Amino acid sequence: MESTGEAISDADILLRRVPPFSEKFQTIVERADGGFRAVSSVMSTRRDEDYLSCSLSRITSPSQLLDDLREDGLDPKGWLVCCFLVSDLKDLGLEIIHTPTDRDPGHCSITSRGGLAYPNNASKRLARRTRILEDHEISNPPRQ
Repeated sequence: MESTGEAISDADILLRRVPPFSEKFQTIVERADGGFRAVSSVMSTRRDEDYLSCSLSRITSPSQLLDDLREDGLDPKGWLVCCFLVSDLKDLGLEIIHTPTDRDPGHCSITSRGGLAYPNNASKRLARRTRILEDHEISNPPRQ
């Protein structure tokens, strides 16, 4: 995982795709303060992943994230996007590195401090800090 050296501020907003909700697989829950948030399984890595992927909202928009699903042959209908702050990660002892890809210039990798593998035990705490974007925010996203 190679960083570009892109400066990332504590106030930067991060985005992550959330799969469609179904009766078999719950992906969102209500927030105590209104709206919805992602569940911990959405904020976890797969067995073969060492980092959690997300995107810088100032580089990659929510609509770009959803449109990119088509590249994998997936229909973006029903998919959601959650947001959270870089400061949320740091509060949980996590680090973030800008690791752009050909398809996502805003791609970032979330790891444990020191670049160690992302600890899935942080997923629940991070999920509680997320907020699902409303439809109007997909085309007009929040900025720093």
